[in-house]
Amino acid sequence: MCGSKAVRKAIMAPAISGTKARRGETPPAQHHEMMMQAAQAMRRHVEDNFDYVGDAFASEARAIHEGKSEERGIYGEASGGEVRKLIEDGVPVAPLPPGPPKKGEIN
Repeated sequence: MCGSKAVRKAIMAPAISGTKARRGETPPAQHHEMMMQAAQAMRRHVEDNFDYVGDAFASEARAIHEGKSEERGIYGEASGGEVRKLIEDGVPVAPLPPGPPKKGEIN
């Protein structure tokens, strides 16, 4: 762009990440635990603040989206086919993280 013909390439060190742990970096096991805690906190927030509509989730989500029902946060169950149809129709939906395992389910 400057019109000069004296263009040179500078030598640069490649950006290669090392195997040494960096200061402040979270170990993988701790990172996994933090992610699980965040998912559980999100689930608790939804369960505490949103309306549970059970198997009527798909129809209620569609009614809210179309303005036929009161605007509010809901959660419930829907089949894969129902969820795909909601997404195709532009209804915003997202899966809820699974709940913690029951005491009898832990090995």
